[in-house]
Amino acid sequence: MKRHWPVAMAQSTPDTPRLRVIKPWRATYSPALSVTAGQRVTPGRVDDEYPGWQWVVAANGLGGWVPAQIVAGGTITEDFDTTELTVVPGDSLSPLAHRLGWSRCRMASGQEGWVPDMCLAPF
Repeated sequence: MKRHWPVAMAQSTPDTPRLRVIKPWRATYSPALSVTAGQRVTPGRVDDEYPGWQWVVAANGLGGWVPAQIVAGGTITEDFDTTELTVVPGDSLSPLAHRLGWSRCRMASGQEGWVPDMCLAPF
């Protein structure tokens, strides 16, 4: 089931959506890649497991998965941070954005990052 969370939200209140973690996830890449609009990258392959994500490598040699739609001829078209969260079942998260089967969330600690939708369920 696809989830489409709002792109940005205020701090959580009883009226704002919450997600609970139902399956553990460990952040995959450290350090994470952060790219900005106009930045040149070397595009790589498109992911088979998560369609729509493309591997890119920045000039400093750091690589990461970004939405393929933000890569145009080796140039990034919008800011994107690839930080993932490490989560365990029972964690409560605030959804911030949704892209291609992943949700960007905020933990109670304030840490933000991406988690695959398969690990999440609404409260």
